[in-house]
Amino acid sequence: MRRRSNTPLKFLPAIAVSLAVIGMPALAVFEPVHGSEAAAVFPPGWKHADVVLATAQADLSFVRFGAFSNIGIVEIADAGSLRALRRAGALILLPPGALGGCLLPRDPSTPFTAAPSNNGLSI
Repeated sequence: MRRRSNTPLKFLPAIAVSLAVIGMPALAVFEPVHGSEAAAVFPPGWKHADVVLATAQADLSFVRFGAFSNIGIVEIADAGSLRALRRAGALILLPPGALGGCLLPRDPSTPFTAAPSNNGLSI
């Protein structure tokens, strides 16, 4: 007969997921954004266009995309900017370098950045 193992290690994945589910919204409560830029995390599934439209709806300047399509780095002016982003759909607002920089893209280029094209026109 085999003995069942009830070691705490087998519950480690469930504990990690539970902490993440509880911890991420807790970060949003504190909103430690004090610089001129903020990383706005929008709902999962949002595309780049959704993030840009939400930023425009909040009447803010878009700076660049984050590590995922639902993260945008935006320029903020004051606390009213943070409230406007929340109304536009942002779930979490953090400094761009928060969480070890994992909100920032690995490649600094954005879909708006393109190599100059030679379309036959000369100026």
